[in-house]
Amino acid sequence: MSVKGWWEQSQEQMERPLTGRGTNLREESRWLDVHADQEYVLQVSLRRLNLGQHRRKQESKAQAPRFPKAKDEGWFLIMGEVDRKELLAVKRVGYVRNHTTVSVAFYTPEKTGKCIYTLYVMSDSYLGLDQQYDIHLNVTPTSIAAQVNTEVVDSLN
Repeated sequence: MSVKGWWEQSQEQMERPLTGRGTNLREESRWLDVHADQEYVLQVSLRRLNLGQHRRKQESKAQAPRFPKAKDEGWFLIMGEVDRKELLAVKRVGYVRNHTTVSVAFYTPEKTGKCIYTLYVMSDSYLGLDQQYDIHLNVTPTSIAAQVNTEVVDSLN
C-alpha cells in the first residue's frame, strides 16, 4: 500500500509507501505525515496467489454450489476510523485475475495529531478471507500550498 497526494515541500504529486515495520507504535517510521483536512489517495495492490497443486484455467466464478446461479468473485475495500466509528470510503472491486492496483480516495481529519485509519479487504463470496490493515497517520497542520495544488489538479480532470 502507498498514499498519493500533495505535501508542502513537494512541487508535484508524490506517492509515499506505507511501512509496516515493527510493532511499536512509538516508532516514528510507522507514522506517515499528512496535512490536515486534505484529500489523499490510498493505492492498494491486490495480488491473487494460486497455491493449488493442479493447474486449471482461472475462472472468475466463485465456488458456491448452493447458490442458485453462477456468481462472480469480488471484493470490497472499506476504510474507516474505528475510534470515531466513522466510515471514510467504500470501493467495490471485481475479480482479480493476477494483479491489480485499486485507488481509494479519503480525507484526513481536521484536527492535528496521530490517528489510525483501518482498511478492511472483504470477500463478497468466501468466509475467512477478510483482511484488516491499520494505516498510521501523523496529521500535521493544514498546508495551503498543498490544498491549492490538489484543487488545481482536480479542476483539470
